[in-house]
Amino acid sequence: MTIWGFRGRTALLRMRRCNWESMITELGRRGHGTRESGAFLLADRSGDRRTVTRVVYLDDLDPTCLTGGIEFDGLAYSKLWDICDAEQRVVTADVHTHPGPGIHQSSIDAENPMVAQKGHVALIIPDFAMRAVHPGEVGVHRYDGRGWQPWTGKDAARRLFIRRCV
Repeated sequence: MTIWGFRGRTALLRMRRCNWESMITELGRRGHGTRESGAFLLADRSGDRRTVTRVVYLDDLDPTCLTGGIEFDGLAYSKLWDICDAEQRVVTADVHTHPGPGIHQSSIDAENPMVAQKGHVALIIPDFAMRAVHPGEVGVHRYDGRGWQPWTGKDAARRLFIRRCV
């Protein structure tokens, strides 16, 4: 089995490689290579809450949120919670793109978590997701209730288990 990332206990998120690649492509398409884009990553409520089973794009919830940066209207969360309730899912992470190679959280990112819940994971994808992105190129950030634990490079890849599609 070909994998990106690692199986170990350090994996915060699990995702099929074809879904990972599709998400990266879609984030790039939505941002047009000129602006940030993002999504919420959902897991089945009754399953492994680290395994991503659905991606919900921010601009599907709030069509005006992609303004260069991301200005997500708090009222759009009700649409997200409706999806979670109807499909028995939970939000396990969020992902958004940055311009260039930067994968560290901006002060705005750090001070305004999309889900301010302990254990929530935020991924940052470089280059507006306009190319294939390996897990080791992603910024992985976990919220601890007061601040963020960041990982990059090999440490980030260890937090993402991206497995082969079958």
